[in-house]
Amino acid sequence: MSIIHFETINESFVRLNTDIGILREISGKFSFRVDGYQFMTRFKSGIWDGYIRPINTKNGYCPKGLVPKVMQYIRDNGYEYTIDRGFDRFKEVVKFDYKTLNLPHEPHDYQISALDLFLTKKRQVILSATGSGKSMTIYMMTHAILDYIEEHQKILIVVPTVGLVSQMFNDFKDYSVNNGWDVDGNVHQIIGGKSKTTNKKILISTWQSLYAIKENSYFEQFDAIICDEVHCAAAASLSAIMERSTNAFYRVGVSGTLDGSQIAETALIGHFGPIRRVSSTSDLIDRKILAELKIFLLTLTYSEEISKETKYFDYAAEMDWLVRNEYRNNFICRLAKTINGNTLILIQFIEKQGKVLEQKLKEICPDKQVYFVYGGTDAEDRESVRKIAESHSNVIILASYPVFQAGVNIKNLPNLILGSPTKSVIRLLQSIGRGLRKHDDKEYCRVYDISDDLRGKRKKMNYTLKHCLERIKIYQNEGFDVSEKIINVK
Repeated sequence: MSIIHFETINESFVRLNTDIGILREISGKFSFRVDGYQFMTRFKSGIWDGYIRPINTKNGYCPKGLVPKVMQYIRDNGYEYTIDRGFDRFKEVVKFDYKTLNLPHEPHDYQISALDLFLTKKRQVILSATGSGKSMTIYMMTHAILDYIEEHQKILIVVPTVGLVSQMFNDFKDYSVNNGWDVDGNVHQIIGGKSKTTNKKILISTWQSLYAIKENSYFEQFDAIICDEVHCAAAASLSAIMERSTNAFYRVGVSGTLDGSQIAETALIGHFGPIRRVSSTSDLIDRKILAELKIFLLTLTYSEEISKETKYFDYAAEMDWLVRNEYRNNFICRLAKTINGNTLILIQFIEKQGKVLEQKLKEICPDKQVYFVYGGTDAEDRESVRKIAESHSNVIILASYPVFQAGVNIKNLPNLILGSPTKSVIRLLQSIGRGLRKHDDKEYCRVYDISDDLRGKRKKMNYTLKHCLERIKIYQNEGFDVSEKIINVK
């Protein structure tokens, strides 16, 4: 009978000690090919077979988060295993009563479930609908483990954008209003040129800010890592941070949705542990925790002349033509002018569409406040725009997808216009989540999904029309209310 021994290397990796044949078998079981591998240069040139192998057959290294799945495979296939004392810490009982925090409002049941999962498992990927209050969950988790880390150790909270650094910090202040906890004295923001070193116990940073740090010793100070919008974890830079944080025992990632790809899911499990959903968008809408949602699918149908003009466009050329199209951009501006309440318009390209729309919106909508927010906008300015939108009802925010699709909390946002085509599940659902938070002046969230039919008399669909069909499938899977309207472009 072959026995596999799990040897703890650090909090990022274990080593599987066994004979090479069994190691290759286990590695093969958890290997997979990347989507589109056959089109990649390394595969075409014959230097790579297209497989990602999380378990290294040269040294036996295995991401620690994959251990439960590997153990299950070993049991299912009649092998035996042993583990060293490095796993004993997982048996420790972490006790915490969230009521001691005297929060401004009672957490929802799914927030408490997420907290309990983390305290029980120590490592977890927690999926909870966008707008479900993940920052409060993170606040509770942070306080729960403060008493369980050593004096010299710290907690790292990772967020995807600089705007979310200050937003998380301000959320912590809101949650501490009744208990008097000193946020300024305990939490350090890595933002706007501030030092990356501090004596404070908690650091909030973007993963981009940390990736440039070369010293591995910097990451050894963290005993806990909490990653917001963890669907970004497949990025090489964030993976490197997680691997270098060799003392980070407590690990949790939270997000609203994943993209469903095996590479992203395996990376998440390897870094953070098993995946568990605690709430869904449709459930929270039914429970009146999130606003009602109405999606208006507006399909712009172009003339036969334009169909012939765009017939041989590849995807990049089609996107370029659409975002520069004057009629389409004017349509977006007129739509923003006619709908009541604050409006968020999400676009992909800064120069060739964003700046054009900014000028047009100011001309066509003189009675509304127009703000353009993108990667080059300072974090303080982004936060200022967010606060203006919360206190006014005539604001149009034009924003790039990466800046405003994830995490930004604007409750007073009844309208969302998808100004650039997308087929990304994460981008779509995260973007819709911007408008689902409830507000006294908002009956429901209206999402205007603009698609483009360039077929003319042709049967073959253009690229972005195919993407529209993918979005419709997502809407149907999520149980969203969708109404369709065709608009002929003359």
